[in-house]
Amino acid sequence: MKKLLIFLCLSAQSGFSQSNQIDSLKQELIHLDKQPDGYTKDTLRFNALKVIMRAYADVNIDSSAHYNALMIKLCVDSKLQKELIYAYQFAGYLYQVRGDYRQSIWYHYKALPLAEKLRQYSRIARSYSGLAHAYSSLKEYVKAGKLGRQGLAVLRKYPDATIQLSILNVFGEIHREQGELADALKVSQDMYKLARREHIQWYEAQGLHTIGWAYMKMGDTAKPLDYYKRALALARKIGSADLEESILLHIAEAYVQQKEWPTALAYCNGAKQMAIRLKNSSIVAEADENLYKIFKNTGQTAKALKAYESFILLKDSLSRQTNEQRTEMLQAQYDNVQKTNALQQLTQQMNLLDQKNRNLQLARTRNELFLVIVAILLIATLLLWNNRQLQAKNRELIQKNEEIKGALFKGQTIERKRVAIELHDNLSSLLSAVNMSIQAINPQNLSESEQSVYRNVKQLIQNAYSEVRNISHNILPAELEREGLAITLTTLVNRLNQNSPLQFSLTLTGLQERLPVEIEFNVYSIILELINNAIKHAKANTIGISLFRTDLGINLSVTDDGVGLGQNHDKRGVGLQNIQTRLDSLGGTFNTLLPTEKGTRILIKIPIETIRINGNVRIV
Repeated sequence: MKKLLIFLCLSAQSGFSQSNQIDSLKQELIHLDKQPDGYTKDTLRFNALKVIMRAYADVNIDSSAHYNALMIKLCVDSKLQKELIYAYQFAGYLYQVRGDYRQSIWYHYKALPLAEKLRQYSRIARSYSGLAHAYSSLKEYVKAGKLGRQGLAVLRKYPDATIQLSILNVFGEIHREQGELADALKVSQDMYKLARREHIQWYEAQGLHTIGWAYMKMGDTAKPLDYYKRALALARKIGSADLEESILLHIAEAYVQQKEWPTALAYCNGAKQMAIRLKNSSIVAEADENLYKIFKNTGQTAKALKAYESFILLKDSLSRQTNEQRTEMLQAQYDNVQKTNALQQLTQQMNLLDQKNRNLQLARTRNELFLVIVAILLIATLLLWNNRQLQAKNRELIQKNEEIKGALFKGQTIERKRVAIELHDNLSSLLSAVNMSIQAINPQNLSESEQSVYRNVKQLIQNAYSEVRNISHNILPAELEREGLAITLTTLVNRLNQNSPLQFSLTLTGLQERLPVEIEFNVYSIILELINNAIKHAKANTIGISLFRTDLGINLSVTDDGVGLGQNHDKRGVGLQNIQTRLDSLGGTFNTLLPTEKGTRILIKIPIETIRINGNVRIV
């Protein structure tokens, strides 16, 4: 079997649902089941699970945890010890994001001795960092500080800038929560400088975020917002949803302090919606607390009461969850002791019985074992047969689904070509004939009013001809198939800037290589729809288009400085519904953001899976 290395990337991006690309990797897992057992198959399965798990991390924590559990089982069953360290540590990270800090600690303590046994020093330091983070979240700052210092001691011999930044982040939190604000500010500044030097953008954004946080704790009302907004721009650039939700919440708190209630409300709602999507209960609770303050101070008593009730319920739930976790741990320890004692007593009784009637007991045991083995073999055979039947049906359904989708896209493309050709060949030819007929009229023989009508009719025909050409071109521009999305968009924006009073700007990043045809076609159609909406409804002066290619997909944003959506920002017309339909077929997401001053920002994310074959990256 040709060895396949899955291309991996680490990011904390917001927003993806289960996508076509993830589906393709799931199919790859099914195909791997057919391969002979061995180290190569296990390694490929691990890498595929790793890509799927990380793709889900910022989108659906439950799905990410499901594939993490599959990864742990694979590593245990196949004795992939180095990979098992990574699987345990990622489980700790997922529980940290969920706010289940005790469970996060449990997994990091499972990873730590294994990393020490295998002398995986970076992994040792990472476990110390994860433990320090979890204990700090539990406000056990002495333990957190001790573990952080142990991690730094390892890094002095085996440097790793990312892990060092993670530990500095924990120390900043410890100082900040204990009121040591000068120390917290210094640690945050050191973290930002190191992240800038090492070009680690997530911690660069977090450094700006925590610097602003420290200033806000110090009572400064001006500096925090500047740092927060710089951090927010960088977090959105790299697509880190977990960091973005925290920054949005702190921006809301800053505006609450300044008593700018509408702006505070917009940021607070944004933080809460993102936290709900990521299932971060602690952020949701803080957002509800801030919403209570906002509604109370703006005289919205009913909404304030509802927000406060939600805050109290969630706070009690988090507290109850922590207590339940501790109770479960104590109960498990007690049950273990009881089971151990019972087992010892049973062993003693069995030894006495064995001494009295050894031969009879051995015969009975052999017979029982034989019957159990036969039953297990029968059940295993049935399960194996049933599993293979289900896998065959699943593969057939997946194949049919892909064929239907391919046929649908092909049909849409053919129909668009047909419409474009009909417009160009028939209607354009008809308009040309009408124009020639009009030109055959001698205007000198007409009265002054008739000449005016003649000129108007001639101009209208020319305008109609140009409009038909534009529509024909925009339905399916030839250069989209020939040259690709980047060149086609550049041509479109140049043409718009020549023919429209609006000013268009285009920013393309990471599009040196062609994207899959289906994605290029749909992205082009989506951009056309958004531009038409902005031209018709936004009353804007400038429209900015940004298309950014990441390792996991593409981020598209269309921003205008118009009147905004007002109270109708949750309502979507036919055009936006068409966009949503396209995104559903691609596994993409659609968000409408309301800037603090004016205008509208549409943010679209479409995932694209990549695999690496013989060292070369290929889009699938």
